[in-house]
Amino acid sequence: MADLDTIPPRVAICGGGIGGLTLAAVLQRFIGDKKLSIDLYEAGPKFTESGAGITIWQSTRFILGALGLGDALEQKALSTPMTFRKSDLQQGFTFFDVEEGSTTLPRRELLSLFADQLLLDDGSVLHTHFSKRLLHYEQNEKGVNMHFQDGSSASADLLIGSDGVGSATRKTMYKQLSERMRGTDSETADALLGFMLPSWTGSYAYRFLIDAEKIKATHPDHIALTRGTMWCGAGKNGISYPISPTVINAGTMVMVPGGLGKPLEGDSVVKASAEDVANLTQDWEEGFQVLVDNINETSRWAVSQVRGLPQYVDGRVALLGDAAHAMTPHLGAGAGQAIEDAYILARILAHPSVTNQNVPQALKVYDVIRRPIANDIVERSLRQCFISTLHPDYLPSGIDIAKLQSGDSSEWTKVRQDMQDIWSFHGGKMPDDHWEHAQALLASTLV
Repeated sequence: MADLDTIPPRVAICGGGIGGLTLAAVLQRFIGDKKLSIDLYEAGPKFTESGAGITIWQSTRFILGALGLGDALEQKALSTPMTFRKSDLQQGFTFFDVEEGSTTLPRRELLSLFADQLLLDDGSVLHTHFSKRLLHYEQNEKGVNMHFQDGSSASADLLIGSDGVGSATRKTMYKQLSERMRGTDSETADALLGFMLPSWTGSYAYRFLIDAEKIKATHPDHIALTRGTMWCGAGKNGISYPISPTVINAGTMVMVPGGLGKPLEGDSVVKASAEDVANLTQDWEEGFQVLVDNINETSRWAVSQVRGLPQYVDGRVALLGDAAHAMTPHLGAGAGQAIEDAYILARILAHPSVTNQNVPQALKVYDVIRRPIANDIVERSLRQCFISTLHPDYLPSGIDIAKLQSGDSSEWTKVRQDMQDIWSFHGGKMPDDHWEHAQALLASTLV
């Protein structure tokens, strides 16, 4: 019988979105002679992503380059500087610019980059399973048993839950953590149950796509054609950015006073109309009204988040992407953080010192590296959400709200300084810096 210390682990990935596909792609890129067995379970009949557009930054581009996808990304993506405007006035104005770093493209294009990278017909390394929605799992010191909605089950040496904001992996993990704590600390046990489900941010987002050619025909110099723009106003904001030469991804978000953390009432997604958006922003500057006038279809989405998880790992199970840290869309960081999770986790699992026996210790290294970073960005994104809607509890201390609303430049300078601090992480350490830290921890942990 083979020694567990020498057996490479069998990896199960639940969720075939951007995070799950990145994990599989990075594993295949770095496993070398390790010959891991990877099973990728996707709930739908094919790989797909919700949402139309995506913004990525330098850390994500670094990872794509490491996978040999840099040139392909350049062919598909647009370079779109970001502009922030005070827009709930007839005469809006710019108060903050981010000139470099942002790249945009359709989500389906980014997903296809990773999917095309995988050797989907190479059964010796990667097995893909569609229409496999995880319900729950059990684990012991030897492995994980997974149970799917279609009545089937499967086993693996470790499970990576990349199954989104409503993650069944996270629900099971925190239910089990709570049950184990129940006999000794009921207060902590109750708190752990609170992490099973995502929490509402108190906001609704109306999402829509705009035909760029129509905008060009009437407003050829419109800012939305070439730049990402955050349109800021009291109690609501808007976002727009081009994702191709012919399509602008856009949306409006409205805040419900006191809604943060409250239970969501009603459906999370409902049909809406262009008139709904127009009524919300009828007093806004012309630039945003031009976009609203060109809405064909829209829907209203309740924006939820996964905030402050105390651990991403339990035994042989780990969470990745939105399952661990779903966030508001205000920093364009959600997909990028999933990709960074996947890069670090895959490099750890591909490391020669990681075996079936020491998987739990290796996953703890992933938790130590990624959880503080991603949890911090959840908070930054939420703070950006509230600042861009001029929520008084999140604005810089001592600010004069009346002067801010009227457009006073000195008050908006204070807001810009706060936003610069929030956005500073985009220029921070690169994934290889975090990988060096992870390698040092592996060396000291797996002894």
